[in-house]
Amino acid sequence: MGSERIMTTQQQFLDLLSDIEPSTTTVNDCSSAHNTLRSALEVHNTFSKVHVKTFLSGSYKRKTAIRPTTIAGVTQRPDVDIIALTNHTKDDKPQVVLDAVNEALKDVGYTALTINRRSINVKLMKVDMDVVPIISDGYGSYLIPDIHLDEWLATNPPGHTEWCVELNKQANGRFKPLVKLFKWWRRENLPDLKRPKGFILECLVAKHMNYNESNYEKLFVYLLEEIKDFYGIYASLGVMPYLEDPGVPGNNVFSAVTIEEFKDFYEKVKEQAILARSALNEVDDDAALALWRQIMGNRFPKAASHKISNSDNTSRSLIRPALGIGLTFPSNPVYPNKPGGFA
Repeated sequence: MGSERIMTTQQQFLDLLSDIEPSTTTVNDCSSAHNTLRSALEVHNTFSKVHVKTFLSGSYKRKTAIRPTTIAGVTQRPDVDIIALTNHTKDDKPQVVLDAVNEALKDVGYTALTINRRSINVKLMKVDMDVVPIISDGYGSYLIPDIHLDEWLATNPPGHTEWCVELNKQANGRFKPLVKLFKWWRRENLPDLKRPKGFILECLVAKHMNYNESNYEKLFVYLLEEIKDFYGIYASLGVMPYLEDPGVPGNNVFSAVTIEEFKDFYEKVKEQAILARSALNEVDDDAALALWRQIMGNRFPKAASHKISNSDNTSRSLIRPALGIGLTFPSNPVYPNKPGGFA
């Protein structure tokens, strides 16, 4: 494969990354919505008595979000996770704590509210938010309520955030962009599959990416092939794999995934890994483009925006998407957080 073809495809991947970023409008809508809600909880006449602090969570905060999906021509609402640290204790029933959040939100004027297993979902015209109450375990970690189990479960919002930041440094700014590409690939190829998605995909990229590679075409092919090779035995035996939660040792991030979901996911990765290898090895520009558009969808650019002339320019271009251009946050205090969010 010629160096010119490599450079052209590299720029096409960078152009795709730019295209799948959440828009400035989306980010501003999210910022306005979460700041308004957080301020309302902080000063609420009842909830303020248990309120310690709120902070953002999920892919919105970690800057691994991609643009909201579009269904039948209608752009879906982005979602933002808000963690509400309270001074409740393990002696308080999870249902009581979630009800307290729900009542406070209702009291300040939110109407489209749903009590979920571990959070309160708030639907607005432009944004969905999940408000997740947590408590301190007294030892520097946190617990999250589960009303189905009627228990408090270990969680680690700061650990997940720090993990993501550290991995992106180790990968020279390429971890977050590769996560976005993988999320986009998943959306294009498995739109109806419930799981795995979101944070599980981040954990898969963390475990299986090549931290020394700088070319996105090669990074993506390597990722798919590593997943194909590593999990083949699990899929064939019908056994769920174990993938460690980077914030809570002993937690399996695959725990909510069914074996049927995992098999469907694996079979698509296996199929597409073969196509991706063919695209990487293809010397003809048009043939390679056709394969990559089959893999990544019709938003994969038909032509590069410009040619990259040297490796220094390549490195600089790679860093921009990693920094989450456009995903800046308000000057209000934002505390360490937990995964979830857009995609």
